[in-house]
Amino acid sequence: MASRFIPRTTFPYDRVINWFPGHMARGLRLISERLNSVDLVVEVRDARIPLSSVNPNFEKVVGRRPRLIVYNKFDLADQSTKAPITAAFAKHAPMTPVVFTSCQTDNNIKEILNHAAKLADPIPQVTLMVVGMPNVGKSSLINSLRRVGVGKGKAAATGAQPGITRTVIGTVKVLEDPTVYLVDTPGVMVPHIADPVRSLKVALTGGIRDHLSDEQTMADYLLFRLNEFGAYDYAKWFKLPDDQPTNNVDDLLKGVAKRIGAVVKGGEYDMTMAAKFFLKHYRTGKLGQFTLDDVSPEALETFFEHQKMYATTNANPSTLSRRQEKKVAKLEQRKNSRRAAKEEE
Repeated sequence: MASRFIPRTTFPYDRVINWFPGHMARGLRLISERLNSVDLVVEVRDARIPLSSVNPNFEKVVGRRPRLIVYNKFDLADQSTKAPITAAFAKHAPMTPVVFTSCQTDNNIKEILNHAAKLADPIPQVTLMVVGMPNVGKSSLINSLRRVGVGKGKAAATGAQPGITRTVIGTVKVLEDPTVYLVDTPGVMVPHIADPVRSLKVALTGGIRDHLSDEQTMADYLLFRLNEFGAYDYAKWFKLPDDQPTNNVDDLLKGVAKRIGAVVKGGEYDMTMAAKFFLKHYRTGKLGQFTLDDVSPEALETFFEHQKMYATTNANPSTLSRRQEKKVAKLEQRKNSRRAAKEEE
């Protein structure tokens, strides 16, 4: 029985996966250039890896600009992680609001729009910029905001592979009254992830192209984590011997290959195809809801000690920045010009 099964306690892995195409470096520069025209930065993270999906480079670029953190794909994560993460932000970054979303159901999308709408007083028009690492669901979030806010369809291309959005696009309207526009940006990876296991987590959740991190290695790590969580249902689904869990990824992948008919010439099993199927099962939530990062109070305390977040200006949205003052003055000038033109008529 599974009760006699003893899972592995360690996963030796020392390979660092780096993936930083040229368009990502350009994207970071463009984000920096466009920030002056932005009222709120919406930073999207993956709720399955709430700490590993943080790009420290955004901290340097965004600085003290008002920001909202969105933990997307929460429908695929361990639901019990919301409370400790929320508590940690309340303690370490109380001026930075946090929202947990699922773009499959548009869950909590209205919270983001409501927060943006508050910034529209006294400014009659608000511009958001969405940033985040690859494949955290930025484009899906934009489409959800547009669907909920203005009742319209897709405004951004989505895909299972990272790197779909390659340039900073034009503004997209996501709310009519007050007027809220949004700027999409390409996913920007950390140029160098020093921790090999962290890079593996990012790859497993789709942030790095699969072939760069090796599908069978990712399947092995996923097997290790499922066993660690006591999630042994895969043994029945893939008809492993006696429905027993295993620590051997080859045994698992043979079971998957049999199940899906992944056999090549000569009767050999296609282990790579089997690994891809196993990974897809995880990424679509069919293996369960799991959070791969440690979000215990102690781990979050350590994270915030190292991830020094700038104090933002979200505390008092009624206080205008110099840029916002110019924006209000320009809009007032336009009104006066139109009024004067009518009077002349």
